[in-house]
Amino acid sequence: MTVYTLTVITPLFLYGADQKKPEIRAASVRGQLRYWFRAIEGAGTPDLNQLWTAESEVFGSTAGSSVVSLRFYAQGELKTQSYAMLPHRTERRFQSWQDAISPDQKLRLEMVTRPGIEKVPPKAVRASVVWLLLGGLGKRSRRMFGALESPRLTGKLADGNALANEIGRQLQDIVKPCNLPQVPAFPTLHPDYSRVVVGTVGFQDWESLIKDLFDLLRSDQYRSHERTFGYAMNGRRASPLIAQVRRIGDQYYPVLTAMRSTPDKDIEWSILDNFMDDAEARWNGKTVWGGRLAK
Repeated sequence: MTVYTLTVITPLFLYGADQKKPEIRAASVRGQLRYWFRAIEGAGTPDLNQLWTAESEVFGSTAGSSVVSLRFYAQGELKTQSYAMLPHRTERRFQSWQDAISPDQKLRLEMVTRPGIEKVPPKAVRASVVWLLLGGLGKRSRRMFGALESPRLTGKLADGNALANEIGRQLQDIVKPCNLPQVPAFPTLHPDYSRVVVGTVGFQDWESLIKDLFDLLRSDQYRSHERTFGYAMNGRRASPLIAQVRRIGDQYYPVLTAMRSTPDKDIEWSILDNFMDDAEARWNGKTVWGGRLAK
């Protein structure tokens, strides 16, 4: 069994059938683990059938059950509160407020195997590590909400520089890229088609950091290119930018991950490159993985 004791560090908008009542959902964690599994393993093969087989062996498919079961629950009473989902909208009448699981809520994630299998598959553990370093959970998790803190992974780090070094080291150990002949059909952490930037300037609270992210996103330089950062009109595409928060001590640091994939209609990869450059300069950041996205 692999166990993570987690702390919510930015509001977690996570729901089940009732989209107004926050709840703890293991299925949502499973979705994140699948996503990051594909991002890792997809960097090592251009063969989609091979990737699908590898994912199915760990997380199951319609043809067979998963070897990994997840138990995900709150430790203590579940604390919720209403939070603004659009912090860049300064006027309250333009805000979208919704109940969310509050920061500092303690959670426990247990990854267990079915009878007869002694260890959680290493590939599942690696997916969980990358998720907890780069990703989030729930709505708006690509815009710094739903951030989780894992003392197991970051509890001994001293500052933003140490966080950047640790994320870079983990990605070097976990991602084994191959020679991909073209842009992948789905987001991967292949270093030719991804970039991870970690800021070393700490913020005193998560609200200030999220507002600073939106100050950059909504600046004149990028506001007119908003479809590059994802859209929901005339079709839908998730943002290729995953902006997250990690807390070291009492400071909050930005972690930005961008992954290029096809189709790339409406996404100007040179603009996203410029954004990552500006974020790096703004937060004294380091590119710890990958590089330019526009080829």
